[in-house]
Amino acid sequence: MQSTYSGHEGAASASLLFDPTGGGPAILTEIAVWEEHRGKGWASELLRQICQEADREGLTLLLSVEPGPRGLSYEALAAWYRRHGFEIGQPAGANDPSILIRLPQAAV
Repeated sequence: MQSTYSGHEGAASASLLFDPTGGGPAILTEIAVWEEHRGKGWASELLRQICQEADREGLTLLLSVEPGPRGLSYEALAAWYRRHGFEIGQPAGANDPSILIRLPQAAV
């Protein structure tokens, strides 16, 4: 997996942080699309690519739902991530609904 993803001439991007020991989840730190290009499915395209690569590598993904100032609401953003296989739950067992995790999934 890469630490950064970009599409559509940089109008859509995503970034991840990796555990240097290789034993922990990858943390999805950001997915962003230029405001004038939102609603075209470009963020979903990037997230699908990231999820497919994580599945191939058996890598867990972790993120914190944090809406941007002019993006989706918290509820809409959390629902969007859930449509991509993320769910509430943390490796440490904390009960924070803003932290979502996606375990590797087998190819169908």
